[in-house]
Amino acid sequence: MSCSCQGFGKTLHYVSPAHGGWGVIRIAALVPESYQLFISPFACGRHGALGGVVNGIKDRISYLYIDESDIVSGNYEDLIPEAVEELFENLDQRPKVLLLFVSCLDDLLGTDHVQLNKRLAQQYPDVEFRSCHMNPISLDTPFPPGITLQNSIYSLLKKKTEREEGINLIGNNVPINKECELFSLMESVNYKVHHITDFDSFDEFQTMAMSRLNVVLSPVAEYASRTMVDTLEINRLLAYHTYDLKEICGFYEELAFMLEVPLDVSRFAQEAKVAIEVAREKIGNRSIAIDYQGVRKPFTLARALIEYGFSVKLVMTDDIKPFDKEAYEYLLKNHKEVEILNALHHDMAKTEDRNSDFLCIGFNCAYATGAKNVVNIIEDESLFGFYGVKKLMEMLIEANEVDLKEVIEGAGLVI
Repeated sequence: MSCSCQGFGKTLHYVSPAHGGWGVIRIAALVPESYQLFISPFACGRHGALGGVVNGIKDRISYLYIDESDIVSGNYEDLIPEAVEELFENLDQRPKVLLLFVSCLDDLLGTDHVQLNKRLAQQYPDVEFRSCHMNPISLDTPFPPGITLQNSIYSLLKKKTEREEGINLIGNNVPINKECELFSLMESVNYKVHHITDFDSFDEFQTMAMSRLNVVLSPVAEYASRTMVDTLEINRLLAYHTYDLKEICGFYEELAFMLEVPLDVSRFAQEAKVAIEVAREKIGNRSIAIDYQGVRKPFTLARALIEYGFSVKLVMTDDIKPFDKEAYEYLLKNHKEVEILNALHHDMAKTEDRNSDFLCIGFNCAYATGAKNVVNIIEDESLFGFYGVKKLMEMLIEANEVDLKEVIEGAGLVI
């Protein structure tokens, strides 16, 4: 590569066409029997509308567009209850949940959402109201949109006096594949595994409030899990996606301890080791590039693959996350052959000498390098545990030439 963007300080951002992710509207639509009212100026609403169309949920979103006169006159807050009334009059069926999405403008106006939601709840006691934010200006704060949205979603759960032998998987938008050993292990000790996508109705969704443990698969749900300890008295276990066999064994040891059940993972660990050996033999010394949008812990994956005998040459990321920092520092100290690029650095726009020989995990780095062979994975979707390791090895072996444009469109990503 002609460009080596190793700085992670504040700078003008470059955003490649392969950059994107699950937008807040798409994530919010996971709530069963919910509807969304987007309240914003025209431009912000247009962005959300496109996201709704791309992801097939446009029939669950309506828009209240506000203009300068609404803001200056002070009528902004009064327009919302009127819009809700009109919306409910025109819907065939009133939703169980109405999510009120506001944009960055609302941060500046200082709307009292607590009182607004109380007012709406008194008028419509059969509907749950939650205020949600699509405010990119908060991205460098402790509470960006993804984190506050997860908290809003799980605040809909009502505390239960009874408990069931169950665990919740939270923070992952796509459910873990049922072939993962986690499900058979939990079944062996008579525990159920719940994910928000398991439920078609809002009442069924409340089942998650009866579980004994939240397994947090993504840092975006860490704050929500802490809140649920206080409000629902559900304990939590942080288990961000990893492909490091030692970390996976550690997770199951901690899970067994917290649930006070025996979990024997030796067979699954051995199957993962065999899959690694097969992939290493077939891939050989092929140079591997890893993308932070493909996996949440790119440096941890890089370290694990190097330990397994693979040749990792490039890691692309937007930042050094606390839960990935140890692996990052390990690579800096022990494997200087691994190039580390800031995917959002403005110099990324200058990458001209591309290396099409890379085997890329994630298509953001495939776009940057011009690589043809890509492991089509986004945010570890559907992968977890020893099953995740085995599946990743299969995907590395089977990585074929892809049409990046088609892949990106098929992923439904929204910048």
